[in-house]
Amino acid sequence: MVVMEARKLQRVGASFLISVPKRWVKTHTLDKGSTILVHERADGMLIIDPGLAEEPVRRRNVITVPENASRNILAAYLAGYDVIEVNLGNAMTPALKREIKSMALFLVGVEIIEEDTVKMTLQCLIPRTIDLRTYLQRTYGIAAKMHEDAIRAFIRGDPELAQDVINRDREVDRLYFLVVRQLRRAIASPAGDLLLSPLNLLDYRLVAKEVEAIADSGATIAEQVASYPNAPRPPQQFVKVLRELSHQVLVAHRQAIAAVLQQETAFARNVISQKDAITKLVHRLTEILAHEDTVSLALFNRVVHHLERIFESSVDIADLVI
Repeated sequence: MVVMEARKLQRVGASFLISVPKRWVKTHTLDKGSTILVHERADGMLIIDPGLAEEPVRRRNVITVPENASRNILAAYLAGYDVIEVNLGNAMTPALKREIKSMALFLVGVEIIEEDTVKMTLQCLIPRTIDLRTYLQRTYGIAAKMHEDAIRAFIRGDPELAQDVINRDREVDRLYFLVVRQLRRAIASPAGDLLLSPLNLLDYRLVAKEVEAIADSGATIAEQVASYPNAPRPPQQFVKVLRELSHQVLVAHRQAIAAVLQQETAFARNVISQKDAITKLVHRLTEILAHEDTVSLALFNRVVHHLERIFESSVDIADLVI
């Protein structure tokens, strides 16, 4: 049961004191002289913590079914578990061990600390608090470069560059899962992230998802180039307008990210104001492609479609600041 009580500040000399409820002191077996922690959150709220002065008990999740082992490990990682035990008994096979090891390598900060014939134990060594802004910026930096290089690979017909873009999508996923894990832990914690307000945490969760969507669209454009190395080349007029569209979309998501990280509404409004210009460029590209054959039309339109989706992600990010 949640109980809210009003308490008055008392002044003693140069200090200010506040009393805590007697019931709370007894519940946490505290007494005169006990040490408690006081956290100040980014939104100004003070959190009085009776227990974090001691090393927290590491949370453990036990997986006992062989089906979807990788997915279950990922779910436990995102849920914030520090120790993930995969105990499959006789169902543990060499193939499952390889799958578990592959997932451990994929997830940032995870190490295998114990292994025998029936069980493998994974431990997450990430500190409870990390600089989420830095990791979010790093994830976005990779996604933005994927956008640029995917369009460059499409225009040049460069399957090698396209494959490099596709490979980078895995790193975005790794960082995305790390950011989501830490955001969920911070949201679930009373202290949260002391550098971010609860509203910031929720916004960053949405931003992380949109950044991953930008990377996915870049990877999809690149996959088209890698899958159809002998595809017809786009007409020069189409390439010229496509470059302009890609540049404007790139500027839009750069400004959208800056708007969130700097809480700058002018950047956000500028992104949203670009909707009409983006729509006009898409219409121009559609007109240019009107006389292309069916195969070329489908391939080229797919690239335009994914640039539109990237711009939509930019607008969704900017909307968080308005």
